Amino acid sequence: MVQVQALVDYEKFRCANVAIFIDATAAERARELLAVHGEAITRLAGHFAARVLLVEEQRLRPERIIENDLADAWILLHSAGRNRATATRKNPQRINVDTRSGWEEQAFKEILRQIQETTRILEDVTSYYSRYYLPEKAVAASLGRTTN
Repeated sequence: MVQVQALVDYEKFRCANVAIFIDATAAERARELLAVHGEAITRLAGHFAARVLLVEEQRLRPERIIENDLADAWILLHSAGRNRATATRKNPQRINVDTRSGWEEQAFKEILRQIQETTRILEDVTSYYSRYYLPEKAVAASLGRTTN
């Protein structure tokens, strides 16, 4: 299997931190989710070199994920039954794995969308300053080296 990482910052070649959260509110449901979809989760995590973490959905706060720089992109996999939608417009990162349609493709697209959004934000913030280049002497002086 090919393991890849997605770039977020093309100036510094910084890779995206991706997290796949699995809802562990109900232990039996979490065990079933991992037993049935474990191979697909492993495959999805391998696509982005993502960390897979068990969490209680009520305690997971999206703003904390961003503030603490835990992940640049993330999804929450949960088991909500076959008659529910894969994801909603309000919460596209919350993916139901029990749907009749395939959830893996939608999860891949959502992670990639978040990585591209993070990249655009970084470019917007740093683009003004990236056009200025320090002369070599200034860079050497800031590193504590001399030109001799």
